[in-house]
Amino acid sequence: MSTSPEDREPNDRARDAEGARAADDAPATGAEPSFTPQEGTGTEPSFAPREDSGAEAAAPRGEGEAPAEPGPGGALSAETLALTALVLLAVTVFSGQLLQLFTTMVLIGDQPVPVDQVTQFSIQVIISGLSAAVAALVAGISLLMTRAGTRPWARWVATTALIVSLLLVLLAVVTYILMPAGTEMQQPPF
Repeated sequence: MSTSPEDREPNDRARDAEGARAADDAPATGAEPSFTPQEGTGTEPSFAPREDSGAEAAAPRGEGEAPAEPGPGGALSAETLALTALVLLAVTVFSGQLLQLFTTMVLIGDQPVPVDQVTQFSIQVIISGLSAAVAALVAGISLLMTRAGTRPWARWVATTALIVSLLLVLLAVVTYILMPAGTEMQQPPF
């Protein structure tokens, strides 16, 4: 008794070679078709992928491990805080006061400056530095709140905002150090 079909010889190697070539030419999709009939469809074969094939079979998830899908947003999510840090950073950068004050302090050098003007400069430097520090704080909190489901752009925005705002805080400190001491300007006699 033979297990081969009636029209085929068990030792027919030419037909086996054709089958091997056809199997090599078939596209590799990672999922193998199942030829078992599905319930309610009659006896037609199903070409649906098997459940145990593909990437899921290669990397099974452990118990209690959730897929890395984006989590829900919200008022206090990492994404929201990243965007808030970006807006605070934009306010600091586009006001232009910090860069302008730094160049002013470099250009003034040792020249006498009235006390009132030095006071005004120092207040502007402190406000710009605090604005940059708040942006750095919010970006840092956003990075601390990231988890597996956090969208990648939120991490990039928060990291960028943190780096740039820390550089602006450093610039504010250097500007404050470069600030000259104020001198009382004497009224010229008439």
